[in-house]
Formats: sequence, C-alpha cells, structure tokens
Amino acid sequence: MIGFDRIPIGNVLPQRAPFLFVDKLVHYDEAVTRTTFRVPEAGIFVENGVFRTAGLVEHMAQSSAARIGYICRYILHVPVKVGFIGSVRKLKVERHPAVGELLETTVYFREDIFGITLTDVEVCCGGVPIASASLKTALTDKEMEL
Repeated sequence: MIGFDRIPIGNVLPQRAPFLFVDKLVHYDEAVTRTTFRVPEAGIFVENGVFRTAGLVEHMAQSSAARIGYICRYILHVPVKVGFIGSVRKLKVERHPAVGELLETTVYFREDIFGITLTDVEVCCGGVPIASASLKTALTDKEMEL
C-alpha cells in the first residue's frame, strides 16, 4: 500500500485550485478518514482574514470525497467519479479559522446506500473542534479527469 504522504491530493479529488480545499489525505481505514488543509491567505471563501462557513462546508465535503477517491483509486483500482453534496445537516460552526491555520478534519463513515454516502465530519484547529456536520454525498457517472 502506498504511504499517505506520497499521495498527491489530485489523485483522489476532482477539484482543482482555486476550488480545492484539502491539502492532504493523512489517514484512511474503513471507519475513519483524516485530511488537512491550511487556510490560504487569499481565495474563494476567505474574507477579512477568515475562512467562511461555505468554505468549511466545502472542505468537509471534499474531505468526505477524498475517502471515496482513495477507495476507488487505491483499493478498487477504478476511476474516481465526480460527486456532489446531497445535504448538510446538523451544521455547527463554533468559530471560523483564520488565514494560516491548519484544519485537521476527521470523517466518520456511517453508511453507503445506493451510491449515497452518509458521513459525520468534525473540523479541528490545534486539536480543538471548530465545526461539524452530517453530510450526504452522491457520485455522478462522470469520471474525474487527471
């Protein structure tokens, strides 16, 4: 198995800059996936030096998608599919991270039903939870372009 430090995030996610909100996939097992993302100085969803709620939600969805992309590419050896957010529930934002802060995100897999994946996601900064949500994500038939 390839080490997580050697996996380019573009191998498991179809998003590209400036709409890429995961820097690294740092852990995967059947129940838990972890990612990181350092809030950039400028860009989409950065306003007045902080990463806004929409960016946090997209980061959570991309973290969940990184799990699926890893499974497709490195376990099943099939093309990664493009997906989308089906719903966001129980969104809780304690604070918005500042530019330069490192988001450490944990995705808890709940179940997969007919191609719809249910996850709970928690975003931390410095080990302190700052945001969480329950997500439903779905895949399309479109394959990711490399």
